[in-house]
Amino acid sequence: MKCLQIESGKGYFSVDGNNWALLDQITKEDILKIITSGLQHGFELDSPIDNEVKNKAHEIIYKNLQAKFIELNEQKSRFKDESENLFKEALVKYKE
Repeated sequence: MKCLQIESGKGYFSVDGNNWALLDQITKEDILKIITSGLQHGFELDSPIDNEVKNKAHEIIYKNLQAKFIELNEQKSRFKDESENLFKEALVKYKE
């Protein structure tokens, strides 16, 4: 699902891939929804290199979110492995 896009020099976000809002209107609840969805389905976003963000506030927010989403995407398998190991130990312990 696409969560960040650049259009007409402005940054936009979406929590559902359909409805878009300006980046300067994003809330912490919106970010949490994007992260939750992104960890399940991956993060898709426009590159600020290919599309110029003319609004400086949008550019700063976009680049920071982009960096964090890419980092989370790269760490996704580690999170999954750690949580599976955590629950695996509990399942083995209580199964016996």
